[in-house]
Amino acid sequence: MNGPGLAGLDDAAIAALAAAGVERLHIDAASPYLLIAEHAGHVVPAPWHDLGLPGPYLGTHFAVDIGIDALTRRLSRMLRAPAVIAHYSRLFLDYNRPAGEWDFMRPDLGGIPVPGNVAPDATDVRLRKSIAWAPVEQAIVEAAAGRQALVSVHSFTPVMGGVRRNVDIGVLWREPSAFVTSVLKTLGAHGAEAGLRIGDNEPYDWRQAIGYTLNRHGLEQGRPCLYLEVRNDLLSDPETFELVSRTLETVFATVAMSLWPKPAVAV
Repeated sequence: MNGPGLAGLDDAAIAALAAAGVERLHIDAASPYLLIAEHAGHVVPAPWHDLGLPGPYLGTHFAVDIGIDALTRRLSRMLRAPAVIAHYSRLFLDYNRPAGEWDFMRPDLGGIPVPGNVAPDATDVRLRKSIAWAPVEQAIVEAAAGRQALVSVHSFTPVMGGVRRNVDIGVLWREPSAFVTSVLKTLGAHGAEAGLRIGDNEPYDWRQAIGYTLNRHGLEQGRPCLYLEVRNDLLSDPETFELVSRTLETVFATVAMSLWPKPAVAV
């Protein structure tokens, strides 16, 4: 989009859009964790007219981590843990990417152009940052204060590039920590009992990938952290959603009570 088409947005409209872009859950909960779901939303703010895409595209993995809004809310409630949930689609602006990366506002979907992202001008970029980046940044900074570990919750597709991924839940980490080791060990045991295949830096290896959110708010602040990846078709079926949710609740509660017994986290 271009600047003139957005010039009619006054300060009140921009503030309203910014407020609608992020949600905080259980911020005062006495949990060692902060859950973050930066790819939970599929919404494009109305002035951007779905970035010129047909509506169905906004329901695909290109636009949203399918099932993660519901999973993060469930984990937040059952673990009594605070959560920050982004509402705007990563096609509008991908908070988990540095601003200089090509997919911060990705211009295509595997060769299909995203008209609103092909050549955004300076006004457009500035407005998107104020609406979709700054509120999420502030919410995470505030909610992370005093927390022992950060968990960024994501989902992935069962097939990528024609290859079926043989993982159901992945734990992605860049720097080793007692937290990461405990999660991998505990999830490995409980996952096996539930018939779930657990990946150690699979289906992605964070050591070879970009992850702005946890680089910025986790590693740079000296906080243990990991990206949690769940196969998205498991989150689309109520029975497997329940299986995954209960397994993760048990695992993160067990880890919290082991590493940080006060406060205890009950499920």
